[in-house]
Amino acid sequence: MPKLIFLTISLTFALHCSFAQTAAVSGTVTDTANQKKLQYAVISLLQKSDSSLYKFTRADKNGDFSLTGIKEGLFTIIISYPSFADYVDDVELKPGTDIKLGNINLINKSVLLEEIVIRQNNAVRLKGDTLEYTADSFKVRANANAEELLKAMPGIQVDKNGKIIAQGQEVQKVLVDGEEFFSDDPTVATRNIRADAVDKVQVFDKKSDQAAFTGIDDGEKTKTINLKLKEDKKNGYFGKVSAGGGLKDKFNNEAMVNFFKGKRKIAAFGTMSNTGQTGLNWQDNRQYLGTDENFEYDENSGFFYSFAQNDAFDFNGNGLPKAWTGGLHFSNKWDDNKHNFNASYMYKKLDVAGDGETKTQYILPDTLYYMNQRNTNFSQRYRNTLSGKYEIQLDSSSSLKIVFSGYKGHTKSSNIFYSEALNEDSDPVNTSHRTTSNANDEASMNTNIIYRKKFKKTGRTITATVEQKYTDNDSQGYLDALNSYFGETGEIFQNDTIDQRKYNHSKLFTFNGKVTYTEPVSKDNYIIFNYGLSNTTSSADRTTYNYNNGKYDVLDTLLTNDYDFLVTTNAGGVAYRIAKKKYNFTIGSDLASQTYKQKDNLKDSSFRYNRLNLFPKINFFYNFKPQTRLSFNYNGSTQQPTIQQIQPVQENNDPLNIFIGNPDLEPAFNHRFNVYFNDYKVLKQRGIFANASFNLTENAITTSNTVDKYGKRVYQSVNSSGTYNYSSYISYNMEVPSIKTRFFADINTYGGKGINFVNLEKNITHNNTYAAGVGGYFSKENKMGINLRTNVSYNTSVSSIYEAIKTKYWVYTYNIDTYFALPYKFDLSSDADFNFRQKTNVFDQNRNTIIWNASLSKRLFKETCSLKFSINDILNQNIGFRRDIQSNFITENTYATLRRFWLVSFTWNFSKNNAQAKN
Repeated sequence: MPKLIFLTISLTFALHCSFAQTAAVSGTVTDTANQKKLQYAVISLLQKSDSSLYKFTRADKNGDFSLTGIKEGLFTIIISYPSFADYVDDVELKPGTDIKLGNINLINKSVLLEEIVIRQNNAVRLKGDTLEYTADSFKVRANANAEELLKAMPGIQVDKNGKIIAQGQEVQKVLVDGEEFFSDDPTVATRNIRADAVDKVQVFDKKSDQAAFTGIDDGEKTKTINLKLKEDKKNGYFGKVSAGGGLKDKFNNEAMVNFFKGKRKIAAFGTMSNTGQTGLNWQDNRQYLGTDENFEYDENSGFFYSFAQNDAFDFNGNGLPKAWTGGLHFSNKWDDNKHNFNASYMYKKLDVAGDGETKTQYILPDTLYYMNQRNTNFSQRYRNTLSGKYEIQLDSSSSLKIVFSGYKGHTKSSNIFYSEALNEDSDPVNTSHRTTSNANDEASMNTNIIYRKKFKKTGRTITATVEQKYTDNDSQGYLDALNSYFGETGEIFQNDTIDQRKYNHSKLFTFNGKVTYTEPVSKDNYIIFNYGLSNTTSSADRTTYNYNNGKYDVLDTLLTNDYDFLVTTNAGGVAYRIAKKKYNFTIGSDLASQTYKQKDNLKDSSFRYNRLNLFPKINFFYNFKPQTRLSFNYNGSTQQPTIQQIQPVQENNDPLNIFIGNPDLEPAFNHRFNVYFNDYKVLKQRGIFANASFNLTENAITTSNTVDKYGKRVYQSVNSSGTYNYSSYISYNMEVPSIKTRFFADINTYGGKGINFVNLEKNITHNNTYAAGVGGYFSKENKMGINLRTNVSYNTSVSSIYEAIKTKYWVYTYNIDTYFALPYKFDLSSDADFNFRQKTNVFDQNRNTIIWNASLSKRLFKETCSLKFSINDILNQNIGFRRDIQSNFITENTYATLRRFWLVSFTWNFSKNNAQAKN
């Protein structure tokens, strides 16, 4: 490692010295007709040999500019300004020279004669709020994909999982010619569209559909990249086929083909792998906050609904996977773009076999106890998914959009557990041998219909939305357990056995309707009215039978219940919005009347109650200048309990941790505050980004735990106020063109105050994490790249019920990622992750690892093919590891994961251009 760092530093120093003798170019940009200086014109310097971008800057407020630190060579200088013809000239620069161009007169396009040809080959353009890159100006290796092209572009970062950061913000969508490609998963496009098929790369903040329709900016933005394909690539096909195999019994195969004919696109893909690639999914887990539930915001009612379901195909590295995926995509526009249709079908199958160990420290008011658990598991899942949309422009002022999605799938799983609980003196409290199995059929169908109408008066619009959501889960399984309890002298004084068959059937149906009307009161001022009606019905039928004389026919009434939960919402609201060019301010509120009904079908009993809720919201953003923005927003919303949380029945899937539903559980109310600031210099490639958020929850849904002296825990959901969580982030990044290196630094903190109850005593937990990272990326065109990053974090947690126990530990991570283009068309890649975790009194084992992967590839057959040899985890140190801090317990989990293996793979890239074929 020290040798590698020394080599990197030496290389950087040598490159810096090589630029010591440099040249410079300066001048002043003026308007010939009006004889005035043109401030902030864009000046680009391209290498004459390949037209790739070398340097660029922007003129100051006096029209003056200067490019310094330029190496020797032939260059093309291009000066651009909106509504003016580009100035283009070739210059030859030698070491030590300083070329002064003087006044450079630009001509307005309106006065140009039609026969004058204007060159438009700028590498980077800023068009309003859109940053546009000319793809051919950035050189990448032959047959590179769009992801590699993005890595070569200033201001865009792509990590090894395909996560894209543009202008300091995470990219949520990658479009192809303005349309989604299979899904909103960015890697589907970036890893399967070839770089040489891309004409332009456009980076922009996509407005919400409502803002795009009304023309009133509502401040809702989604960072988006659009890959605009070359016209000659839209009449033909291109794709790739890759096959790989190696020890131990590893395989990784994939194929994808794209057909284009004008605006019609057809694509198909397939993968099969047991190396951790579970399809084309983006492996960026947005649930970094550690929650086990998925929340969905219903704008009509102001509610966050929790469905307590995880994506069955969200593989996180836990276990050894085998995955098969396939998909078809079709899209087309016709009748002068009045009709727009696209649809995608996807099939996924995932098998995962695993085992692991979990160590947990539980903090009780008067003592501690420890749980050690081992488990072996296997799961098999498959799902068929269909999604799409149809949009029609009814006339010049109205449109209709229909969006649909649905899936049908099956999951089966089996688990074997062994656990032991120890008291503070390490004496045995209980042991458990448990096996479970489960089979689940799942289905879902969602539709959304949106009608929009503009009136003659500018800014007056109406939007009507109808939405339907339906999910159905039907499962059955078995539980077999033997639990032993120990007395104070260490002897077993009680055994209990469980042998049960379980049936669970849950359904959720939601129907929403909403109308929004916008009325302008002046040029930049608007009043927005809305009314919505929402109805949500959820049901859960849980049945358990005990084993008796060879059959499961004895009904367990404590574990059996059939329950319905209905919520009807009438909500109306008004908001006032000021939409200026420099700033946007919105203040308003919705008032919602909710009617709740809970029904116990087995007991034939029910009860109703009503709630009146106010949902205030404030949004403000101010644009100091392009790419410099400050925003603030506040939103009040209600989080509804799930039917699993309120259903009055015991759940004993783990007999030593029994959950009981609480029908008296109330909704929680969240106050969410967020402040965001960004300042990005496009031409200098310098960015400052800061974000802070705070969430205060009234009547929060938390947990009440009761633990007896034998380690048996009974818990249920209850309400408590006073919880909050926070996060803050600030980053600084800059590029040093003279040494072709980008540097960055960031600081991140997050944590909060949690409340739960342990043996009826209120427990307040404060947990905090402080993290900082620095790094840099050096590249030399497409011949080499070195990416270095280091990060350190400090974690703390303390609970009020036992303040003598304080959890504190450090985590250090280092990463070095390198790429070298070698002679004879060989490519060498290497990446290494160094993970060092501090031991604690409870977790005293060495969990430090160095994960090193490397590959060597050879480009063949005019670089249309490649042969690659790769080794994963060369040092064979990879361990599955996770450490969590919760309210009154700390857990460390280790699990089976992919370790050392090698792979030989062959990839063929193919394409055919129909236009070229005709010629």
